[in-house]
Amino acid sequence: MEKIQTIKEACDGVAGAMERLQYSPLTIKYFRQDCRRFRDYAMQRTGNDSLNDEICLDYLRETIGYPFTEDRALTTNEGTHIRCIRRLLEYQQYETVFFIKQKEVLPVETWASCDAGHIMAYVEAMQTADNSDATKKLRTSHIRKFYQFLSCREINGIDGVSADIVHDFASSMGNYSPVFVKHILATLRNYFRFLYKTGRIPYDWSASVPRVNVPANLNVPELWEKEEIEKLLRSIDRGNMAGKRDYAIILLVVQLGLRISDVANLQLENLKWGRNELALVQHKTGRRTVYPLLKDVGWAIAEYLKQRTGANITSPYVFVKNNAPYKPMQPSSIGCVLDRCMRRAGLQKKHGVVSGMHSLRHALARRLLAQNTSLFAVADIMGHSSYASSSPYLKVDIEGMRMCALSLEEV
Repeated sequence: MEKIQTIKEACDGVAGAMERLQYSPLTIKYFRQDCRRFRDYAMQRTGNDSLNDEICLDYLRETIGYPFTEDRALTTNEGTHIRCIRRLLEYQQYETVFFIKQKEVLPVETWASCDAGHIMAYVEAMQTADNSDATKKLRTSHIRKFYQFLSCREINGIDGVSADIVHDFASSMGNYSPVFVKHILATLRNYFRFLYKTGRIPYDWSASVPRVNVPANLNVPELWEKEEIEKLLRSIDRGNMAGKRDYAIILLVVQLGLRISDVANLQLENLKWGRNELALVQHKTGRRTVYPLLKDVGWAIAEYLKQRTGANITSPYVFVKNNAPYKPMQPSSIGCVLDRCMRRAGLQKKHGVVSGMHSLRHALARRLLAQNTSLFAVADIMGHSSYASSSPYLKVDIEGMRMCALSLEEV
């Protein structure tokens, strides 16, 4: 394909792709305004609007002081400038647009009208008893990224796919994490294989999908020491409803190992106060699990519910947003609770290391293994449908692995 040379060509291409991907007219209008400012700068600086890395870096350096010396969140203005340049350069290289934020899950027919039947048949065929609706949505999301790429190339469905298109799609994800790319390409490979085996396409394109080798210990989570968890919990201001809620949420993950999806879906009827139990159906596995309602966890939930009742909140869900109309918290909101509490406690984890809510589940598994709890018991406590799913927790049992190590004399 002929490489795009000018800012105007890239801007028109990105705007056209955004229209096909159903961005709002206002978002496209603002993007064109950002491009116009960048183009004016390039014309004044060089006398032309050639798009290259050098002029992009000069523009970002003079307008927002990029690259930044301190590690901090971007301001709105900084994010707007960087997002504009990134989109232009990505389109120049790959002729596609990435990082689509979609608040609503769109029906398959809206983004793959020609192949909607193929996609839905594949997703249903790949489902098993151990898969949840979340897995189905994830597979659909992976395939959607491929169809978004096809849309940017103005390719109408699977009939226009070739080995070069598959290669270009894989190359376009160079900025994603290796694990994320591996999962997307694995889904795409299985999708092609399904279409070929069911006679929906004449050629099996799965062999054209490259494989990504990811180191086995790439996602070993950041380890939480006992002192860090205690500091985290002490930092939470429990004098208000938000603090009581956040404290109870973190305790549920730290003490019982609940997933954030189960915390978000927790309802009042799941609390069996008379038996001191917490009974729920896990969102991921669909299994009914009963947890002991530990004393500190129970009191934390009770304190929050007491203040919630005083605010006339009648939602059947345990954890709700702090402001009216008090809707249930989403899993993504549950994950943000830990980020806020860590900042308040002054705890910083290494960049590139898993340190979200799920890492607290790993911390619980580590404590259980340190107490000589069997892996089978850990699997039951963590709510896994297969004992093999608990094997990654062995990575965090550092002391246990030291005991398994052979001395030089033994070798």
